[in-house]
Order: sequence, then C-alpha cells, then structure tokens
Amino acid sequence: MPMLLYIGRMRFRLALGSLLLSCFLSATLIASDVPNLNLQDLKGTHHELSEYKGKVVLLNFWATWCVPCASEMPLLGEMQRRYKGKLVVIAASIDDSLDRNKLEPFLRKHKAGNLKLMVGPTLDTLSDLGIGDALPDTLFIDPEGKVVAKTAGALKRADLEKRLVEMTGKTQSPAKASTIPKPGFSAVILSITTTAVSRAHEGVGALRF
Repeated sequence: MPMLLYIGRMRFRLALGSLLLSCFLSATLIASDVPNLNLQDLKGTHHELSEYKGKVVLLNFWATWCVPCASEMPLLGEMQRRYKGKLVVIAASIDDSLDRNKLEPFLRKHKAGNLKLMVGPTLDTLSDLGIGDALPDTLFIDPEGKVVAKTAGALKRADLEKRLVEMTGKTQSPAKASTIPKPGFSAVILSITTTAVSRAHEGVGALRF
C-alpha cells in the first residue's frame, strides 16, 4: 500500500511538472520574436516581418476553402481601413500553389482587397507556431516585432477592436454630432416668437383695461 501511494505521488509530480513546463513554453512563445517565416508575394518576392517594424501587424492565416476565413475577411478589411498607417494586416494564404490565381479575387469578393496578400506558409507552419492545424489563425505582433497574442479560430469584433485600440493607442472615432438630437434652429425661433407674442398680448390687454 505505501508503495502504491508513493508511485501515485510521483506520477502526480511528473504530470504537474509537465503542465508547468508546457505553460512556460507557451508564455515564452508569446513573449518572443516572431519566428522566421516563408512569406512571398504573388510575384515570388520574399518578405520578412521585420519590414513592418514600427507598426502593429496582424498575421492572419487563411485559405479559400475555409468558410470561417471568408466570414472574418470583411472585418479584417474594415480594421485595415480604420487603422491605416498604424496597422498592417497580412493575409497569409496556405492554399496550394495551383490555386494562387483564386486568392486576389477571393479577397476582393469578401471586402478584403486592401490586405497585404502573402503565400508560402503551410499547415506545418501553424503547428510550428503552436497554433494547431485549424483555420483561421491570427498572430498579433506589436511595433517592436514581438508576438503578444495569438488566436485560433475566427476573430470576434468586440475582442479585435479592444485589442487594436490597446496596441495602436488610437481611440475609436466618437459618434457623429448629427446622431445626437439637439434643439433645431427653428425651435429656438419658435420659442422667441411665442414669448414675444405673449408679451404683446399682455400689452394689448393692459391697454384695453
């Protein structure tokens, strides 16, 4: 009985140690520099993420056959327009090289033609980054070139907007003044006119008296 208890304790310690090591490695990835990735434009020119240092980078992995990828593309296109000059959204396709003629039409169709299209990554790339093999996936890279967060699955608008505000330091545009109801000019004139007429009536009444 004591031997079984000892073995049980040892197994628990080993499992706990493995868990802590796994957490440590994950945290190290998030705080580390971006791994060297094979990124190419459609002309075959190689690019490095260091080219975009000084800006927030969203590195989004997607494919034309991925339904959730198509769903989030309009949101990515919208964020690229909103944070123009501070944000670079890289749409890194993992499609087969034979399907590259479909990539630009796909982005335009889903209102994301303003994203920076790259090819080269594969499903193995996602595994190496510790994301998994499901799409879409996104890495958030700060202006210093550090990976500060990663997301597996489709992005949610509220979460994305909050993170981009934090990373860019740019607050969201306030509501337009026209959306806030205010007394119209005609209402002010009406008020003045009503007061004048009322006073005139009082004066006429006094004369009649």
